[in-house]
Formats: sequence, C-alpha cells, structure tokens
Amino acid sequence: MSLTQEQIEKLSKNLSKINVDSKKIGENINEILEYIDLLNEIDTTWVISTVSVIETENILRDDSETKKIISRKELLECSKQKIIADQIAISNIMK
Repeated sequence: MSLTQEQIEKLSKNLSKINVDSKKIGENINEILEYIDLLNEIDTTWVISTVSVIETENILRDDSETKKIISRKELLECSKQKIIADQIAISNIMK
C-alpha cells in the first residue's frame, strides 16, 4: 500500500499539521506503509495473545487478624522533622 502525494496532502490537512512541501515526507510515509504491509503478511495464527510479558498472580494479604490503627499523632511523632500545626515542616523549596 502506498499513498499518492495528493492523498498525503489531504491527510495532512485533515488529520495533522505535517508540512508536505517536501517529497521526503511522502517517501517516508510510503516506506512506513510498505513496512506495515510486510508485517501484515506474517502468519500469526499460532501466536498466543498476551496481556503482559511477565507472569503475575494476585497475592492477597490476610486481613483476618485485627490490626492496630495508628493515630495521626503517633505517625507525626515518628518524624525527625519539626512539627508545626500537626504537619511535618519542610525547608523552603521555592528559593
């Protein structure tokens, strides 16, 4: 499949802002379309569809035991930073 210069100009006007003054762009687009045609010739009927290239499984944690709920105050006490108005103070990053 290849496109004529007229088809490329029509595509560029309707679908994108490609400047088609250069014949090089038309040649590049046609090379891409030729490559796509080549890929379409490959028989992939034996290829298994994949969602991911790595094997994963859901690992659910056991929530059956009662967990201690930590308060905001206890969390703030863990910080080595200065606490102001129940918030962790940080240095000025907008210098």
